[in-house]
Amino acid sequence: MEVALWKRALAEFIGLFLFASIGLMVVATGITTGAATLFGLFDLSITFGLAIMVIIMVVGAVSGAHINPAITIALAVYRKFPWREVPVYIAAQIAGGVVGATVLYGLYSGPITAFERANNIVRGEPGSEITAMIFACFAPNPAIAGALEWPPGTVTTTGAFLAEAFATMVLALVVFAVVDERNSFAPSLPVFSLILGLVVAFIVAVEAPLTMAGINPARDLGPRIAITFLGWNGVSFTGPGAIWWVWTLGPISGAIVGGAVWQFLLGSFLTPRPEDALAAGTQAEELGSPTPGGAPTSAGASRD
Repeated sequence: MEVALWKRALAEFIGLFLFASIGLMVVATGITTGAATLFGLFDLSITFGLAIMVIIMVVGAVSGAHINPAITIALAVYRKFPWREVPVYIAAQIAGGVVGATVLYGLYSGPITAFERANNIVRGEPGSEITAMIFACFAPNPAIAGALEWPPGTVTTTGAFLAEAFATMVLALVVFAVVDERNSFAPSLPVFSLILGLVVAFIVAVEAPLTMAGINPARDLGPRIAITFLGWNGVSFTGPGAIWWVWTLGPISGAIVGGAVWQFLLGSFLTPRPEDALAAGTQAEELGSPTPGGAPTSAGASRD
């Protein structure tokens, strides 16, 4: 029995709520304790990947654990996810990001404020990206760019867009591969969550210096909206490196390309597994019985 849309949307909301609270708590810990440097990047990425694994296990059986508008759109383009449900999923995802980021701020407001005071940071003014990055993405990563003294323009707008698109292409390619029923290596939900968690951890480890590895429009846009009302309005959408549309259009473009690579290239090399062909035959028999002459009934033909 199909789960009702509102229940699936609620699961997506909860997934992004956890993403923007527990997941981004990793960044909050890194910034406020000073661990978010080049040398702490690997540890932070692994922790972030673990959070993704947990979230997929929590909501995967209810909504499919899209927890990413880019993946939702790609599934609608190539895997017949209903277009009428896409806006509902995306709205739930962004709302979850807003609420999750707000809760995270409530939990970490003390350490964030202490960090700002200790470093003479005025929230909402240039320089406060170092704390805004707890919630939203910037290019380049303010913590790493500051530690390595990167000059302005080290990561261009075009470079940031391509980095987000490429990373999300890789993510989408993996998603499409592991959910394809023709793939004999398609895993169960626990293994699926492990694979996706490791993929996200890898992407974060290698791309975070450039764009903070958003790879998810809701993960960025939801928290970005939240911090606009929490004092960072001067940098959330218009500050240095806050090219907000990069983390929306980049991942969507990349997911569509990644889905295409699987759907029209790698996936096209696969044939249905014997058990899938048997199931399809059984379904065909249920849809319409053959006529005495051997042709399917009109009802069966129309359903096929």
